[in-house]
Amino acid sequence: MACKDCLNRREFLAKSTVGAAAAAALVAIEGCGDGQIGPSAVSQPTVPTNGLSVKIADYPALASNNVLVQLNGADIGVVRTGATTFVASSMVCTHEGCETSVRNNQFSCPCHDSLFSATGAVLRGPATRNLDGFATSFDATTGTLRIG
Repeated sequence: MACKDCLNRREFLAKSTVGAAAAAALVAIEGCGDGQIGPSAVSQPTVPTNGLSVKIADYPALASNNVLVQLNGADIGVVRTGATTFVASSMVCTHEGCETSVRNNQFSCPCHDSLFSATGAVLRGPATRNLDGFATSFDATTGTLRIG
């Protein structure tokens, strides 16, 4: 008995493979719809409501101006810009939310190669917006930097 709309085994496997690939692509695209692009994507860091206190003595590199330092346990980078002034920036790339790393005194995004200065300004895209910054204040008497 012949079937005019039936598929042979080879045709069935070929069409099934194409369908599975299309479904996988759809799942991948849906996963990117919220700006997350993979395991290195992180949520936007927040500073506690009462702020974050950092002892400059715990980060010897912050004794010098223009040295970018990532704070331990936080997605925040800090650079000293003067005797009592600091800039604190989020380490989350403004392009698609990947976590940047500190390389050559700059924020470097491993996902799409965006590059930011030590103060968070875009140096190379695809990011078009500077890194988010946090307010800072420094108590020279105690050597404590308050962020947020």
